[in-house]
Amino acid sequence: MDGFNTFGNGIGEDVLWGLPLAFASEEKALEQISSMSDEQREVLRQKSSQITDDSKLDELVRMVAEGKFE
Repeated sequence: MDGFNTFGNGIGEDVLWGLPLAFASEEKALEQISSMSDEQREVLRQKSSQITDDSKLDELVRMVAEGKFE
């Protein structure tokens, strides 16, 4: 799976808040993201958009799932 693809326009973007698809594969990450404020999600979007390596994106997803991303 290409973790850097994001949902496009419309419904998909609302479902994952414009974040990479890699977050969709981790239920706990989705739970954490859903409880974030809009500002926190924006920080996460910016951080994830700067990542160019799948392993680093996986690490970010893991951090979010564990509640370690602020």
